[in-house]
Amino acid sequence: MDRTVITVDGLAGTGKTSLSKELARRLGFVHLSTGMLYRAVGYLALSSKIALEDESAIADMLSQHTLSLVCDDSGSARLLLDGEDIVDALYAPEVSEATSKTAQLGAVREALVEPQREAFAGKPLVAEGRDMGSVIFPDADVKFFISVPEEVKVQRRLAQLIEAGHAKTEQERNSLKEKMKIEIHERDVRDAERNLAPTLQTDEMEVVDNSSQPLEKVVQNMYNLVTARGILPCQDPPSS
Repeated sequence: MDRTVITVDGLAGTGKTSLSKELARRLGFVHLSTGMLYRAVGYLALSSKIALEDESAIADMLSQHTLSLVCDDSGSARLLLDGEDIVDALYAPEVSEATSKTAQLGAVREALVEPQREAFAGKPLVAEGRDMGSVIFPDADVKFFISVPEEVKVQRRLAQLIEAGHAKTEQERNSLKEKMKIEIHERDVRDAERNLAPTLQTDEMEVVDNSSQPLEKVVQNMYNLVTARGILPCQDPPSS
């Protein structure tokens, strides 16, 4: 490997995006959120009204579009679909559910492996996803696995949706909470048990409990471990 790579794996809702972004900022590394690539596939399938199980149709769909990860001014990854930034559309509940299903398809996983490995070639990375350390960057310099109990994930996701205006009454909030419980549990089971590139905690990964401590404290612990391995911050943060 010709560059420093730190991977941050974990199931959905564990806070791995926030942690990896802040770790990348402190180190002056590029933050690589390849989960956006998979979300873009789910978004495209929904937008094109393609059945989420139709692997052939989805593979054909992908061949007709260009998905690109680019770096914004802060060093974070943005997702371009045929040149248009679509990040804001990628985190709706229906896109999350579609993403979990389409990500199980072999054609999708195969199509996105090389774009992930080649993203920001030569630049030091904090690569965040669900199989970064186990599949995409098996030789990463440091590997983290973020862990959060399901009930904590439900509360956090519910708070995000309420803040975004998806539930304004107590009845709507209670209904949404029950929906989130089912969706998060089923998605975690699928992602952990799927035959193709499951989300795995491997022996060489450093497990990070992100259920109770403030983000700053968790990131500091991760930063301390990275620098203890001899990896130093960049003097000049990389850009696109």
